[in-house]
Amino acid sequence: MNGAPPRHGKLHGVQGLRGLAVLLVLSIHLFHVEHSYSKGPLVLGPWIHVNVVGLDIFLVISGFVITMLGFGKFTNGDYVRSYAYNRITRVYPVYILYTLPLVFVYLWRPEMFNASEGHDVSLWRSLLLIPDKSLPLIPVAWTLHHELYFYLVVGVLLCFPERHFPRGIALWCLFCTVMVAAGWNVDRADKGPFERVLESPINYDFILGMTAAWLVHKGVRRYAWWCMAIGTVGAIVGYFTYYALTGVERVDDHWTFLIFGVPAVLITYAVVVLELRQRWRFAPWLGWVGDAAYSLYLTHVMSIVLAGYVWRAIGIPGWPAHLLFMAGTIAFALWIGWIAYTRIERPLSDWFRNFDPARRRAMAR
Repeated sequence: MNGAPPRHGKLHGVQGLRGLAVLLVLSIHLFHVEHSYSKGPLVLGPWIHVNVVGLDIFLVISGFVITMLGFGKFTNGDYVRSYAYNRITRVYPVYILYTLPLVFVYLWRPEMFNASEGHDVSLWRSLLLIPDKSLPLIPVAWTLHHELYFYLVVGVLLCFPERHFPRGIALWCLFCTVMVAAGWNVDRADKGPFERVLESPINYDFILGMTAAWLVHKGVRRYAWWCMAIGTVGAIVGYFTYYALTGVERVDDHWTFLIFGVPAVLITYAVVVLELRQRWRFAPWLGWVGDAAYSLYLTHVMSIVLAGYVWRAIGIPGWPAHLLFMAGTIAFALWIGWIAYTRIERPLSDWFRNFDPARRRAMAR
């Protein structure tokens, strides 16, 4: 296949890569749960933070897919309205349903949330995904602040002719660079909620994904295996070089662009091109994880923390039991995420799709 991705299909390799990205993020949170609740030997060490690349892959894919879907539809009023509707209904209903039970848990046991920031959580900001100085009730949902920001930028770009799209990417990149530079020497604790979103280098991940989509759309589809190799080796070598030089497990936000962002876009580009040119699908066995990625992403912290509480209460010392706990925790998190996806997210998305403005307009004709 040498053309653009099918308009009404999906790139299966991207779904496999998205599934891998979610598992990489899950492994980092499993590391913290293991160290907090385990009574036995530890499996995961500080090296697991190299898997932070999973978050960058996740965001790069988002930038790539949303952009690719828009080609051929710029300045199309029906599509812009449909885009806005679908982005809102894709994020909010599922997120609110997953967050609501935590509101009652927080009112009952606030000490279970946000220990690093004095258990302070704004309930209304959490529910509405409004940036705050404290983490939301679902801690990983802070990345959705950036996702919504990205959706807004793309929505604006869709209102202009497609030929101006590269200029739009360049302008947003310039704006992001100005904002990052403005907040470079300002401590995160001294930044306002919206400043944290606008001044974060993580926004470059979306720009990288958008750029990759534009290149693929324009027919740039070479050196895929080289990009895959350089991206994979680059992330590993980059992280461990940083760790060796600084002794810090978590990469500083200002270095993530080079250490994880660039490798993430190289890997994503390679996966897409290999499927388009050679029909080679990346990790097809992870496709189902990619399909359920949003639900898995939002529920996995709750799942593994719950497993941690259970293990602390009944934990059995020794390697066999501990390895069983680790495997069981991963399986439990995947099971909960899959159930949430099939029973909540997918039916809800299908229902909202019936009210898509473009679809209703087409039916009325």
